[in-house]
Amino acid sequence: MLPESHADEKSSTENQDEHLGLPIYIDANAPEMVDPAKQQAPTVWSGANEASFKLLRCVEAIRDLTKILEGIVSLDKALSDKRWVKILTTPLYIFATSVRDLYNELSGNAKAYSNLLPVTVKELTRRAANFAQEVPLEQNGELRTVRDKMSAHIDKATVISPDQFWSKLDLLTHFRWLRSCLVQMLYLLKIDIYAWTRDSGHPNVWSLMNVDGRVVDLYMENNEPVSILNVTLAKSPKGAVAAELQRLAVLYSEIAAKNQQVTDLVINDKAA
Repeated sequence: MLPESHADEKSSTENQDEHLGLPIYIDANAPEMVDPAKQQAPTVWSGANEASFKLLRCVEAIRDLTKILEGIVSLDKALSDKRWVKILTTPLYIFATSVRDLYNELSGNAKAYSNLLPVTVKELTRRAANFAQEVPLEQNGELRTVRDKMSAHIDKATVISPDQFWSKLDLLTHFRWLRSCLVQMLYLLKIDIYAWTRDSGHPNVWSLMNVDGRVVDLYMENNEPVSILNVTLAKSPKGAVAAELQRLAVLYSEIAAKNQQVTDLVINDKAA
């Protein structure tokens, strides 16, 4: 049976797996993802494999972008304020590079993710190539240049000859790049290759979800799994990631609705 501190968070179904003899529990709580900026209970979900770590890097960028768009959304003429674009550049660059790195992880280390079918790997490669064409991440590209020279750092050249750099600040263009990142995230989030863990409430029990919706509690000795204690049916932490993504997409849409040039940038997965 589970330790008391772990069992009281779950509702037992009294169901037994006849073959394994394992108790099965149901956790109907909404999943909460780790957020370093907040004080949270130790039972929030965090990453447990390389794909989930790279996905959480995307989430961190999404959170920063959401804060910035919360400021932009109140403006009637957001396209005319280039300082917002300047501030937006650094987290947008991080978001774009994080999406790229997640694609590289999945397509480059496909053997590490047994769930990935050959057709999925092929699709990952196709999407990664399209994304590279849509968002300029090369060293001399516009996004990288603005990020390096004006956003993450203020270069002396941007003060001496500001026009050549400030001319690159265009909210419409940045929104096109942001849209590309959002569309790719919609696709990447669907794939069942992420592993998650949370505090079990017991030092010798490791809670692991490496299949969406199914938590396995492992009894550990010397940092090695010895036995399976039970299985819990729970909502995937990807739901918390999707909620973060939705908050950003809603703000994006509200700003787009105020600016006629942006209204054609509808977000949907078919666009990728």
